[in-house]
Amino acid sequence: MKTFDIDILICIVPKISPDAPTVGPAVLKSHLLSRGFTCEVKDLNIELYNEMKKNNQEDYFFEKDSVFKTRDLNDLDKNFGEIYNTYEFLFNDWIEFFKKKNPKYIGLSLLSYMSTSVALKLCLLIREHLPHTQIIWGGAEVSPGRAEIVKGYGLLDHFVSGDGEDALVNLMKGDLDSPGVNGGKTQLDDLNTVLVPNYDDIVWENYHDRNHPKPVYITGSRGCVKTCDFCNVFEMWPRYKFRSGEHIANEMITVREKYGRETFMFTDSLINGSMKAFRALLTILADYNNNNPDKKIKWHSQWIVRNKGQSPESDYKLMKESGCVALDVGIESFNERIRYELGKKFTDEDMWWCFKMLNKYQMHHTLLMFVGYPTETDEDHQDTLAKIRLLDKLGYANARSASGRRLIYFSFANTLMLDDGQPLWNKVKDDLDYYNNEFDWKYKDNTLDVRLQRLQEVNDVVQEVTGQEKTWMVKKKIEMIKKSY
Repeated sequence: MKTFDIDILICIVPKISPDAPTVGPAVLKSHLLSRGFTCEVKDLNIELYNEMKKNNQEDYFFEKDSVFKTRDLNDLDKNFGEIYNTYEFLFNDWIEFFKKKNPKYIGLSLLSYMSTSVALKLCLLIREHLPHTQIIWGGAEVSPGRAEIVKGYGLLDHFVSGDGEDALVNLMKGDLDSPGVNGGKTQLDDLNTVLVPNYDDIVWENYHDRNHPKPVYITGSRGCVKTCDFCNVFEMWPRYKFRSGEHIANEMITVREKYGRETFMFTDSLINGSMKAFRALLTILADYNNNNPDKKIKWHSQWIVRNKGQSPESDYKLMKESGCVALDVGIESFNERIRYELGKKFTDEDMWWCFKMLNKYQMHHTLLMFVGYPTETDEDHQDTLAKIRLLDKLGYANARSASGRRLIYFSFANTLMLDDGQPLWNKVKDDLDYYNNEFDWKYKDNTLDVRLQRLQEVNDVVQEVTGQEKTWMVKKKIEMIKKSY
């Protein structure tokens, strides 16, 4: 009978951002160790990125999404062959490492569809060189339908869909009927049972501080309090679940002091879903920062606009003291009617209060916006342009922090993608004049050409009033879409 040296080796699969490892594998390691299993974590993503960087292919890593997202084994060599041939030595190194560790299971953590090419290639190599090791897939990319296809190729033994803290432990105990194991999805009822991540296998010097000093990921909640019609978060987490502020703060302080990580980047859809938990977190962090001026905690998260009554000025002041350095704010549209239609039900008055407070307390914020919502009219579009100019008139558009960095950035989606995975699809599908693909569709007077023209005009006004860097990326996206469709 084959014997193994460790129970499971969990691998972070490329590609993801090279600033920090994903938090999931480190959390799973803590849970496995607490249940008596042996586990190690290896970040394949940072190793591939660093090799590509040495080879002057850093831009290739970030921009060639199509190379990394092959889901069909028959297309793998065609799409991924060039990159594999260039870095075959690295894949061989990984296989030798796997042999040395001799795990009973190898877990592949796939954060998104851009992990699928590498995952498929690894499965082929593991099957060839470690035939007795079982392969498990998990992560946000793993759904029962997609995983069953890979099992059909003979490349996968098991998969976990949904929250893995209990499911993976049960799988390794032999309970293949446990919720979330090989079918269905599981969601933890109590996120306060989630353990502090174990990063003992991580070599932090390998990572790159691209936006914030010494970053690390953290998850405070799963799901969302909103049901926006363009979003599919509800598919992954049907119920909004959150950790207490005390529980989150304990993890942040522990990781700060044990691993020296400074900036916590929340993976949450929103950090302020529960205002009670949010304020408890802010209070503890503000107290920690006041008592530890030489090792303050900083944080960056997605965040939703709430009305003035729910978010008084005292909240913004506490956010600043707690270490908030940046927020991604889902404004979605400057037009109030459209916001209400898509599910973001806050008023223009709430929006302007938010901008005023974020500027007053010097917290960087990126506005996440759409151009081209199906019911968007030219009048709505002109309203968007006027409000961008009003941001400039009020002094917000070009405000800068004490360090000289711009406080406000605009991030406009290239055009609204419409597909049958969105609740929006069911609202508009019967009234579409045509639908060629997720980009190219027509709803009344709203066509792809109209949406791209509006995006160009929005981009031009942003550039006009702010001089915002990297607006060329929007133009590049427009050119790519026009060439494709």
